[in-house]
Amino acid sequence: MRNELILQGIAASPGIAVGHAFLYEKEDFWIEERTIPAEKVEEEVDKFLEVIEEVRGELREARKRISKELGEEPAKIFDAHIAMVEDQAIIDETVDRIRREHKNAEFAFFRTLRKVVKALKASQDPYLRERMYDVLDIQRRVASRLMGEPSPSLAHLESEAIVIARNLTVSDTVHMHRQHVLGLVTELGGSTSHAAILARALGVPAVVGVQEATDLVEPGDLIVVDGYRGVVHLNPDQEALETYQKRRQSLIEQEARLSALKDLPAETMDGHRVSLEANIEFPEEVSLCLESGAEGIGLYRTEFLYLVHPHLPTEEEQFRTYWEVARKMAPRPVVIRTLDLGGDKLGLSAPPEANPFLGWRAIRVSLRHRDVFLAQLRAILRASRLGNVRIMFPMVTGVEEFLEAREMVEKAKAQLRQEGAEFDPDCPVGAMIEVPSAALTADRLAREADFFSIGTNDLVQYTIAVDRGNDRIAYLFDPFHPAVLRLIYETIEAGHGHGISVGLCGEMASDPLATPVLLGMGLDSFSMNPKAIPEVKEIVRQSNLGEARELVRKVLRMDRGRDVREFLSDVYKGYWSHIKKEVL
Repeated sequence: MRNELILQGIAASPGIAVGHAFLYEKEDFWIEERTIPAEKVEEEVDKFLEVIEEVRGELREARKRISKELGEEPAKIFDAHIAMVEDQAIIDETVDRIRREHKNAEFAFFRTLRKVVKALKASQDPYLRERMYDVLDIQRRVASRLMGEPSPSLAHLESEAIVIARNLTVSDTVHMHRQHVLGLVTELGGSTSHAAILARALGVPAVVGVQEATDLVEPGDLIVVDGYRGVVHLNPDQEALETYQKRRQSLIEQEARLSALKDLPAETMDGHRVSLEANIEFPEEVSLCLESGAEGIGLYRTEFLYLVHPHLPTEEEQFRTYWEVARKMAPRPVVIRTLDLGGDKLGLSAPPEANPFLGWRAIRVSLRHRDVFLAQLRAILRASRLGNVRIMFPMVTGVEEFLEAREMVEKAKAQLRQEGAEFDPDCPVGAMIEVPSAALTADRLAREADFFSIGTNDLVQYTIAVDRGNDRIAYLFDPFHPAVLRLIYETIEAGHGHGISVGLCGEMASDPLATPVLLGMGLDSFSMNPKAIPEVKEIVRQSNLGEARELVRKVLRMDRGRDVREFLSDVYKGYWSHIKKEVL
């Protein structure tokens, strides 16, 4: 028997699976550049258009099948794929390249999609980087057909197995043999990839981001996939297997307990109620939000709309997307964050920046390119007539910037009134507090904004001067750092002092250790990954606001983040012993 080994990755789909490894190896994909004789160019164009139509038909059939088997929401994953092969700008640019440069169709298509792939790959947002694999999936599907090469498939897997792969696309996942695939392990990808979303819909445990998995695993190895903790256990002994079986049963019981909380309010034992909301990026995620008991969308990221096409999205394209989310969530609130990208990602004139985090991005880009900003604001306002929609500006640094952006909202309203378009004239406009300057002047901003949402991911980075993507200093990234906790507390106090609500939409919102502290600080809403809502709700419902406030008084007097964590861990041992093993 081979040596036992434990690999760590990212939990992508819950569940625990035990089985033998199947290595799914796709050959490296190389697209050759060829020059087409002038007399063959139109024939090459016709071949390209014919393949695009074939792929479009296949995607529609796959969507129809998934809708029938799993429901409409998982099927909507295919909408983005279908949109790419129906995007006239992509088709026209590819055809133009074939005709103008006399290049083979697969290479011309590759060149057209390359700038989309590059923009997604360079994004600082992990959600957007995941979308790169969807574009590459379409690229490979179309190019394979043009080159006459068969695409690899998991459809013919002959026995039950744990699939190990470098990466799995939507095409791989949707065509896999459902009865034979017990679990999925990949080296690439994240929990927000469409393949991961489909795995969750199919109920298949999955762990992604497992470095060197295809090198370390041999075909036939006995493997445990722990989709809760993001662990892959190679060749476990009998004692470990029995432990996993007991834990699987315990987690099934826990899920049943948490699911019973879905329709109950997030209310403390002494009657204080907060709102638990979800962070999303795509309309298809709404169903998971509702299934998890989300009381609204606290952060709707809009960046993907600007990256999936070679052109900027039109107002109408944006409106349809925002409308779909607002309609499904109504009457629950939907907070739509305006564009949070660098100008270079939008094809706008922008020189290279040494530090994009501190550069030309987010509201700074929007205020410089007001035509782009205005189109987005008009689309959001038009969607507001169909639901409880709110507008939020990212990376606001102070009052002047916020007021300038708010003037653009008023301009969009004036245009829509003149055109006779319907919208909510009282649509709330808020500021994301993710820069220390905004937190330190929150009392001034609160006079102008209708609400605040604290973005702790960036607030921690900017406050402590630490790039959490830098492995050498990532250990310094600490939301419990006294400076961060003080800024959060003062922001909440400033907002409440002027009668506006304050939410939090960073990863800290889903950290069970942070829940009692944020409660005690008076946070009104917690916005997080939908999967985290049931656990946070359970903690809220077992909390007492008076005791939480006392926790805050003690925490704010501490000197080190380590002290805060140790203190809160002890609190868990006293109050939530039945779940402490999963959060500590």
